[in-house]
Amino acid sequence: MNDPMTPALARLLGAITEEAIFVLAGGASDAREAIAGVVKRRADAHAAVMNAKPAPSMLDSFDAWSLEMSRAAAGISPPDFVPMADVLGEKVTLAAGARGIRSLFSSKPNEKDEARVRRLGTIAVEAARAIYSADGSIDADEARSIGWLIASLGLSDADAQKLATLPGVKPEKIELHGEVDAGVAKALVRGAWLVAAEDGLDPREEEAVRMLAHRVSVATQEVEHARNEAVARVDARRALGLCATEGIRYVLSDRVPGDGVALASKTCALAVPRRFREEVLGQIAHGGLVSLAKRHAGLATADRTCALGVAWAAALHENPTLARRSTLRARFDRFAADVGDEGGRVRTLVEGVIDEALAIAAAQ
Repeated sequence: MNDPMTPALARLLGAITEEAIFVLAGGASDAREAIAGVVKRRADAHAAVMNAKPAPSMLDSFDAWSLEMSRAAAGISPPDFVPMADVLGEKVTLAAGARGIRSLFSSKPNEKDEARVRRLGTIAVEAARAIYSADGSIDADEARSIGWLIASLGLSDADAQKLATLPGVKPEKIELHGEVDAGVAKALVRGAWLVAAEDGLDPREEEAVRMLAHRVSVATQEVEHARNEAVARVDARRALGLCATEGIRYVLSDRVPGDGVALASKTCALAVPRRFREEVLGQIAHGGLVSLAKRHAGLATADRTCALGVAWAAALHENPTLARRSTLRARFDRFAADVGDEGGRVRTLVEGVIDEALAIAAAQ
């Protein structure tokens, strides 16, 4: 008998595993809740996928897909690779919908929230653009990152288009239109340092960040602390991204060419900071086997969970048979042990969210 449900659920599985990779590559602090939240927000996209309608995907239309994912994740767990993610964390986004008592009656933010996000979001976008352009013209990767930030604000299409086409200005020319509260000001400076540190700190970028900090009244001591923190965070992102991409390559070592290369490359574009990306992409393109040598044993627990979660989500992407899944599980558990974790813990975390989403879809 023909079974139209199984192919539809297989397509949905592919979409959800890609969503899990996006969330985990961004270093979610509560991985399970973050994946579950994003999956729930992607209900419309899931319906399109199950009905075999065209929809952006990680492997076939990365730019369009990553814009959709940035918007979906912004109000739940803003990924570290989105510029000014710390500003989004200060509720400078409409992607989360209405807040407080009003959320019981409507999902639409009120005019005050919209005005706040429009003002502060514009400052964040202009600041990111100013830092990116301080050491030269903005390239395709930087333009994509700015697009992620604009999408994450959750503004209307018209407002988003205005932000995308604003001419670049230097930090001293950014219109603040009033005071910037202390929490957002500090987040702006942290975000600016992270933007600058992505490809290695340049004196021109440093000058631009300090000018921005002066404009939003952040004390010198806090500016220097944020600088050191940004350098450490970029190094930590490199460690997470390298572990995640190597995990994919190890578990999917028999899918080269195939998912073992494609998923690792796209994950690298998300998780690995620009200054280290060429090195990682070179390793992926070379196609050599990943050796287990405890290179990732020093990862922090949350980063280890995210990196391993990426690898297991990638393993499930092709909807493996039960027999193949056993092989993938054996490889994954060996890699997890080399990293210093228990494979079963992370597998359960990732599978729990995916199984629940697929079961609900099947029941409906």
